[in-house]
Amino acid sequence: MNYKLSICLPAHRAYLWERLYRSIRSSVGEDYSWELILVGPNDPPPFFEDKTNFKYFKDYGSPSRAFQISLMLAEGELVTWASDDGFYTENSLKLCIKMHDEQNLGFKDIVIARHVEGRNHSGKQEPNEFWKAHSHPSLRLPGIPSDFYIILNGMMKLEYLRDLGGIDCVYENYNMNLHDLAFRAQRDGSNISFSPTTVTKLMSEPQEERIKIDMFNWTKSDKIWRRRFGDMK
Repeated sequence: MNYKLSICLPAHRAYLWERLYRSIRSSVGEDYSWELILVGPNDPPPFFEDKTNFKYFKDYGSPSRAFQISLMLAEGELVTWASDDGFYTENSLKLCIKMHDEQNLGFKDIVIARHVEGRNHSGKQEPNEFWKAHSHPSLRLPGIPSDFYIILNGMMKLEYLRDLGGIDCVYENYNMNLHDLAFRAQRDGSNISFSPTTVTKLMSEPQEERIKIDMFNWTKSDKIWRRRFGDMK
């Protein structure tokens, strides 16, 4: 592997990527090599033109597909993921890497990278019990054991994630992808640990106004029209 850590994200908020990159540099530190891989529809800003540890792949598919593509491009021993609306906290990724190296975590073992979410990247750190699937009524489902965890942000061996097949793109909802991944991994014998600190701070803004779009906006795009109806317009 060419890097110790690959950070893989489906991403579309290009105006936030410089902040994301700088936060990763602060979070990993100087001891480990890393790469950032973003997949999405928007071109990266000029900041990345000279960054040799940055990869970008343009794709217009769902976040699930974008994440899967990023895993195919990754070259790290370990892999982690999050959201491009947030940032990594200082030294937190380094501590997660050290857990894998110094606590002799197994090939299948996963570290839950704790995150907080809220307005202006605020929010409280949830207790470990929060990450149990059965702490959430919608996940108290047949076949999901009560001691299984959900893993919205994690760090694990890239080779093992690929062995699992990555995420299942049958589920186009990204959270459902990650829940399914967590359950498949734990059913396969993965042990779960928790990061010692908050790793990412994510943004969550309440939708105060209804967002309304023109129901027929797609007819205004010649490219989409031709794909659906040919040259009938």
